[in-house]
Amino acid sequence: MATVLANGPGLSSGTAGEVCKFSILSPSGGAAKFNPAACSVAFEGPSKPEIKFVTSKDGTVECTWTPKLPGNYKIYVRYDDKEITGSPFLCKVTGGEELAKQQVAKIKCSGNALKEGKANLTNEVVVDTKESGIIGGLGVSMEGPAKPEISFKNTEGGILILQYKPSTPGQYKLHLKFQDIHVPGSPFTINVKK
Repeated sequence: MATVLANGPGLSSGTAGEVCKFSILSPSGGAAKFNPAACSVAFEGPSKPEIKFVTSKDGTVECTWTPKLPGNYKIYVRYDDKEITGSPFLCKVTGGEELAKQQVAKIKCSGNALKEGKANLTNEVVVDTKESGIIGGLGVSMEGPAKPEISFKNTEGGILILQYKPSTPGQYKLHLKFQDIHVPGSPFTINVKK
């Protein structure tokens, strides 16, 4: 198998809404052993970027991607279905604060558990991110008489189920944010009863 590397600034940093670029190449094997069609790239982060590939005459694959939102992205580069050295690459995308605010404003939260909860039971809030394009990077915290267990359950199509289980009755504040920007209605005041 050819030795495959990825390099370029688009693997470590970028700006939201702007094109980021990196190359996938085989410095030792050359075009004869390196099969560009065996390359694949996947992203994990706050938004799903637009990705384009161009293969040059020497076999180097130029990858450009445009992150829609700021945040931390993981870039998985594979060759023949195996991760290459250094993958996943961690890329910090900055800028785009206004765009992030606009997208966060499209998140919808619903459910009775936004206002009232039950102690010692799992309470569920529906978080709809479909219209926002946000697919990761949501942060949650709760303040109150006790620290509740908190988790997210993923469902299909941009719907998340936020679950919290407080052990003590009382008034709680639920903070739900993306990139330090509160989603509409956050912080939510929740009265937890026995």
